[in-house]
Amino acid sequence: MGNWPGVTVEKKEGILQSNSKLHDKHDEVIKIVDLPGIYSLSPFSLEEVISRNYLLDEKPDLILNVIDGSSMERNLFLTTQLLEIGIPVLVAVNMIDLIEKNGDKLDIAALEQQLHCPVISLSALHGRGVQQIRPLAMEIVKNGKLPSPIVEFPAALENAIEKLNTFYADIAGNHKLFYAIKTLEDDKKFLAHYNIDQSIPEILNVLDTAKKNSEDDPGSIITEERYKLITKILTACFVKKSESKFTVSDKIDSVLTHRIFALPIFAVIIFMIYFISVSTVGAWVTDWMNDGVFGEGWNLTENIFITGIPPLISGFLESVNCAAWLSSLILDGIVAGVGAVLGFVPQMLVLFLFLVALESCGYMARVAFILDRLFRRFGLSGKSFIPMLIGTGCGIPGVMASRTIENEYERRMTIMTTTFIPCSAKLPIIALIAGAVFNGMWWIAPSAYFLGIFSVIASGVILKKTKLFISDLSPFVLELPAYHVPRLINVLRSVWERGSSFIKRAGSVILISSVVIWFLSCFGVVAGKFMLVEDLNDSIL
Repeated sequence: MGNWPGVTVEKKEGILQSNSKLHDKHDEVIKIVDLPGIYSLSPFSLEEVISRNYLLDEKPDLILNVIDGSSMERNLFLTTQLLEIGIPVLVAVNMIDLIEKNGDKLDIAALEQQLHCPVISLSALHGRGVQQIRPLAMEIVKNGKLPSPIVEFPAALENAIEKLNTFYADIAGNHKLFYAIKTLEDDKKFLAHYNIDQSIPEILNVLDTAKKNSEDDPGSIITEERYKLITKILTACFVKKSESKFTVSDKIDSVLTHRIFALPIFAVIIFMIYFISVSTVGAWVTDWMNDGVFGEGWNLTENIFITGIPPLISGFLESVNCAAWLSSLILDGIVAGVGAVLGFVPQMLVLFLFLVALESCGYMARVAFILDRLFRRFGLSGKSFIPMLIGTGCGIPGVMASRTIENEYERRMTIMTTTFIPCSAKLPIIALIAGAVFNGMWWIAPSAYFLGIFSVIASGVILKKTKLFISDLSPFVLELPAYHVPRLINVLRSVWERGSSFIKRAGSVILISSVVIWFLSCFGVVAGKFMLVEDLNDSIL
């Protein structure tokens, strides 16, 4: 879980095939729902609302709580809340390899005893422990045992919770404890979503008594007791080798997030990425595709010439005496359309490869932090860069990623400006302009990227002057994951997903458009007859 680029920003679903007969409901398949990474069930952002409402409304059979082993204190806060929600919980401590690398020690058995629920260790990066999840999860579901709440509150709050449990027993069922605690916390969003009226005498009397008998606000006391318990748990099961303040990531950040050098370094990195993707490696492969595969062909040596796809198809169609209009449709419509789609795919795949690698290693989270100081002057926050980064692949998921921005005005401005950033569908146009107008100058493509950022900033200035977008900026809180070498298989999988998405979505539109343009340019009315024409001036187009 995390709120940096590349993580889930909406609910994702998948099916895991299972041969297990442990439980009738799971004889054939297991439905896995990946919820957005959150740190609390007291929502301050939309992804937290999505996760909490799903758990309460859809009532899953099991919660797999994946926590970051390198940030136990922050992650265990959510765990204490999940144990109160009335659904079986399996805790998976991820990044166990990083814990071992740092020389720290985590006692899984002791942690399991402290949390009163099953706990396993794993390293998703290296695949360690992943295979243990399914059988253990099935066993937990089969037993059907609900976890025990582990946080002990002062007597005044415990009495209030007990009375509210009785009140919510019929309304909330297994979720009654969670409802009771949320009522004491005065969680307005929760109470409004589930139509809970605090003015009801049964609730009002309990709240008044709890406030009178408590030294502080009940919500503050509940939060404080959670952190006290977390400190106790970590003392019992987690031993750090060193309390050194500066890690390797901190030392790298001293350069990459430097107040003066951060933006120039980012600019150089983006220039290099686009230079390689559009002007060198990407251009070479694209030329090979356009001139070779979907052109006349190419020479492997001076004496060997391999024919491209169009000449081969043309020769076959001539050999079978194909009708002129059908031959034109296949060559000028379908093959040309497919070539237009696939010809620029190599450039996009090279670009995606670099961007995904930067996301996976943790650098792009730093870019959001770096740009916050710049964006904040123009009515946006650093979090606006996250949708823009995702928008480099496709503008639509970029717009959808804006849901992680808490402030409604910032979110609207981000939605309106995100698509100024060049996406995969715009990359072929940028390459076309660079080649046709600027003689293939290498600096055109990266300049388009920075022109997009300038357009975002300029638009932010304009929108900020309007009444609809005048508001105070929200605080910028972003987790910076530790730098790490991305796993090649994960990078390639992400590149494939982005590339195939472009081919399926944009490619289908381009192919259909090519066929339509072919029809409009090849048919017309001559001498009162609708027919295939050779002169473009006679065509419908």
